[in-house]
Amino acid sequence: MGFWSRLWRVARGSDTSEDETLWSGAQFASQSASGLIINQTTALSATTFYACIMMISEDVAKFKPLLFRPRADGGRDLVANHWLAALLRKPNDWQTGFEFRQMLMVQLLLRENAYAVICRTRGGRPYKLIPVNSDRVALWEAPTGELFYIVTPLGLHEMAELRGQPYLIPAEDVLHLRGLSINGLMGSSRIVLHKDAIGLSLAQEQQQARWLGADSRPSGVLTTDKALTKPAAERISIDWRNIHSGLANTGRIAVLEQGLKYQQMGLSATDMDFINGRKFQLEDLARVYRIPPHMLGAIAGRSAQGAVAQQASEYMNFTLTGHTQRLTEKLDLTFDIAEMGMFLDWDYSILTRADQGTRYTSYSKGIAGGYLTPNEARVDDGRNPLPNGDKLWMPVNVSYAGSQASGVLPDGGGRPEGSPNLDEGEP
Repeated sequence: MGFWSRLWRVARGSDTSEDETLWSGAQFASQSASGLIINQTTALSATTFYACIMMISEDVAKFKPLLFRPRADGGRDLVANHWLAALLRKPNDWQTGFEFRQMLMVQLLLRENAYAVICRTRGGRPYKLIPVNSDRVALWEAPTGELFYIVTPLGLHEMAELRGQPYLIPAEDVLHLRGLSINGLMGSSRIVLHKDAIGLSLAQEQQQARWLGADSRPSGVLTTDKALTKPAAERISIDWRNIHSGLANTGRIAVLEQGLKYQQMGLSATDMDFINGRKFQLEDLARVYRIPPHMLGAIAGRSAQGAVAQQASEYMNFTLTGHTQRLTEKLDLTFDIAEMGMFLDWDYSILTRADQGTRYTSYSKGIAGGYLTPNEARVDDGRNPLPNGDKLWMPVNVSYAGSQASGVLPDGGGRPEGSPNLDEGEP
């Protein structure tokens, strides 16, 4: 195969070998064992899969990336007036920061690859990030080992935004988020790896929908030992439907004639097995994305109900922070954040914020323990600070190491003015 032929095949994603399909993520569609074709659109049509993608992408997008400069005393100062802070807050002219982060996360969760082309000024400073669907991006490796990306624009807007970009875009001009990777260069497409689980979930949904649409089973039957004429049977059927069908007729008393008896029809063993299969598919896809099943609508058993709070904490620590860590290190590598004397952190408060009672108890302990000022608690609660609320309180029955006095702060501050003096018997 010639050089340009091979380049064209890579750009079009037409090499269907199993390894390259997993590596490139550019294979538009793959057939599952159920016979259904799985691509980005069909995968998202599976309700559980959609819920997984929507939940993680939205939760990660809620976290705002913040730039800080470390201080000599171990603290940090927020950096707001910097070109990178502005770029992370508003990556382009048509997307908010939330929309941009969610789009990247959706591509990462679907294909384990997410891309954004970096537009630079003549001086080389990035000023815009253009996200591109991963199905329209292919990696090209130069004989010298350099990496380039081939982007196929779709739509007039994307073509206009990428008009000044070369056909082979250098790797330093592309923000590439990789997920699980086999070769270290491209992530292994998740909807290819788990196409059968997604296909089974879709097949079960479609089978149930077709069953209800074409072969709907009645909730009950009317039986009698007497022979009914055709007109009588039709009249009884119409009367029963008019009197007892619909929400408005719920609970009405049935008056039967001709020795009729009503027999309710329950779910068969096959129906129950189908329902169990649907529950298993929900748990299976939740397992793929490490989401607690109860967050996808699964009803937790009695033994699991007490662990819901623990599972929510594990979701935050083991699932979401893995994605933010990947974003942190990739942004640091791409924009040389550490070399500029800064570091990136995320505001997790929107998900870690407890209920009001728990939050106020935490504030009270923080203030009484001497590591939180009243104003810090007020600001965190969304209230304005008070004039005298910036002093740390210290319990009067403790002191720092080496001190002979109680209630003294390491900086010599002591108790705030007006605080109760328990040593003098004040209430």
